[in-house]
Amino acid sequence: MAPYPEGTKPTGGGATLGFNPLGAVFFKESAPSGNLWRVRVYNSTDEVLTVHPRVVCSTDATLTHQVGPDAPLEPGNPNNRSTARCSDSQYVVGGGFQAGDRTYASATTWSNGNWTARAKYTDYDPDAPLSFVRAFISCSDTAATLASSGSVPVEAGEVGTAHAECPAGQVPSGGGGSGGIDVLLTTSGPTETGWTVRAKNTGSVPHTLFAETMCTAP
Repeated sequence: MAPYPEGTKPTGGGATLGFNPLGAVFFKESAPSGNLWRVRVYNSTDEVLTVHPRVVCSTDATLTHQVGPDAPLEPGNPNNRSTARCSDSQYVVGGGFQAGDRTYASATTWSNGNWTARAKYTDYDPDAPLSFVRAFISCSDTAATLASSGSVPVEAGEVGTAHAECPAGQVPSGGGGSGGIDVLLTTSGPTETGWTVRAKNTGSVPHTLFAETMCTAP
């Protein structure tokens, strides 16, 4: 968990991993929780791996947070999504997501002025209970600039990295990334001037990955 400094609110957040060469740690939550930004991951290895939560905070008094509806996921379902929206008078500056047990993010990103989260439910037992994915959005009266990476090819079983760089003089307020339905996020977090995501293609065919970040004046 990453705490907010007093007098600030979060615009976005995520985490990096101290050591993750095989992309075996998958995101299941990256979202505001009280006065913290909470990150939860699943470590599919038998090694102890270190997660470094990151949060971007602002003194913007107009910041609000909205929650999208729970999108239900049946066992093995990778393709439902939740979308959170700002009011008509505000602009998206970041976002996040939550997902149920054994459910890992394949997308947490800007989408047509909203914030969308998609996840894959990896319990394939047809009698397993429903899971879910839920999107969060950070909104401001001041518009942010959207920056995107190019599409990065990710072969089956491989890990890909994408980075979105803010325009000169701007810094990231939030960000995320998206791949195919089998491309599961293993890292998503801010740098000083942009946003980096890594993801593992857990499927059997090639996919692509891209990163996006919302950028504002420092």
